[in-house]
Amino acid sequence: MQGFFSRLSSLFTTLSGKSGTALIDREHYTDELLSLDMSFSIAERLIGGRETPGRTPVDALKDRMKQILVSAPLIEPKCGILMIGINGSGKTTTIAKLGKWYVDHGYSVITGAGDTYRAAAIEQLAILSGRVGMDIVKAMPGVDPASVIHDAVTAYKHRSRDVVIGDTAGRLHTNVNLVHELKKIKSVMTKAMAGDRMATYLIIDATIGKNSFQQAKLFNENIGIDGIIITKLDGTAKGGIIFTICDELRIPVVALGTGESMDDFMIFDKGTFVEELFK
Repeated sequence: MQGFFSRLSSLFTTLSGKSGTALIDREHYTDELLSLDMSFSIAERLIGGRETPGRTPVDALKDRMKQILVSAPLIEPKCGILMIGINGSGKTTTIAKLGKWYVDHGYSVITGAGDTYRAAAIEQLAILSGRVGMDIVKAMPGVDPASVIHDAVTAYKHRSRDVVIGDTAGRLHTNVNLVHELKKIKSVMTKAMAGDRMATYLIIDATIGKNSFQQAKLFNENIGIDGIIITKLDGTAKGGIIFTICDELRIPVVALGTGESMDDFMIFDKGTFVEELFK
């Protein structure tokens, strides 16, 4: 995305005051924006209306982008975080990265291995938890995931931890049984938190484009989403779907996963994000 917006910046600078060629180039760059998984309405808003009194065309473009994006800070401890997302979205790795972020900032963290349908998920989370300094509560595969999350919250309270992060299964978001299960887990975790802060974060894979919008829409309608963490947002990911999700669902993005390392994790700030796109 960075390379594209650098070209777009050059275009806007070149076309400033040259309306005769602007329309042709706008059509070309609108197609480019659509190829980045932005919606047509967003592409039109970004490309159209270049002239803004007192602002350069590029600065006006950046302003419009920042108006579309919605960002929010991570929930503050003491808190519980329920992590949801389909299989393959990078959820387990993101839990470890998120836990490490809290640990690095001086907080104690415990996680609950609530994806009890996959033994590999439990094992992976246990290994990563050890690496980043998180406690873990786990059970045998097949155990009721809501009970694992309840036990994790109980341990969070008894051990006086600052943050508890609950993992969940990630079968397709269209699976009715999964939606029912996630509702149950969220209800159990919310009650167990007994008034402590609670947030539900959806993990979105930036590489799957428009399908991620449908995930966010359905999960939000059925479960309720407080924030989104975008994963796999490296140099190959298009990532324009962030704009569509923010614009149409008004769900804030709270963090980004930018690589494979445990340190490839950053809090989302829309101002910084937009400026980085133009470098």
